[in-house]
This record gives sequence, C-alpha cells and structure tokens, in this order.
Amino acid sequence: MKAVVRNWKDVPAEEPAPGVTRKYVHGEQAMVAQFELGGGSVVLWHEHPHEQISVIVSGRLRFEFGSPDAPDIMEAAAGDTVVIPGGLPHRVTVLEGARVLDVFAPPREDWTLARVEATDAG
Repeated sequence: MKAVVRNWKDVPAEEPAPGVTRKYVHGEQAMVAQFELGGGSVVLWHEHPHEQISVIVSGRLRFEFGSPDAPDIMEAAAGDTVVIPGGLPHRVTVLEGARVLDVFAPPREDWTLARVEATDAG
C-alpha cells in the first residue's frame, strides 16, 4: 500500500442518523472518522469489536457505557479524549453541537462495505 493524502472537504459525507454527519478515510489497519453532531442528537446504543478513540474537537457530549439499565456516565468536552474498548456497549448524547474525530482499529468494515454496495448499486 502506498501513502495517500486526502483533504476532508473532498471526502464524501454520510448522514447515519438525524443531526449526525460523518466522513471517514481508512488504511489497512485503522480508520479515522470526522463527525459533525448537532446539539440534542443521539447516537443510539451500539457496540462493535473495534477499539475506538474519540477526540472531542469542539462541543460537549455525554457518553453512557455498559448496561442501558445502569450505565456508567461520563461527559467529555473540547480537548478531551475518550478510549472505548472493543465490545463495550455505548451511547452518546450531544449536549452542545460538536465535532469529533474517531479512530477505529481495525477499520469499520460495516461502513466501508456499505459504501461499496451503495456505489455499486447507483
């Protein structure tokens, strides 16, 4: 694989949920995603096997981890970094509109395969 330079403005945006847009680039072993999250938007409970590191560039978020019935709750704001182990259920509520960079290792194949399928269909 060779080195690649991409500018975020040239990366296609997706809207996986209302008030949430994401752009991402990936290599063979890792992926970085840029999220724009509108205030009040929610990323519903989910989990994935990928380790995730979230860098809060701007805004404020409430993270819930573990069981939806009795979650561990943490708030993060601009300048904070959150490390989420693979397999840990989590949900995010956007308290103030935010920009977040998420790093995933390995890359999220559920995203990359969906993009390829959409491209092939259209």
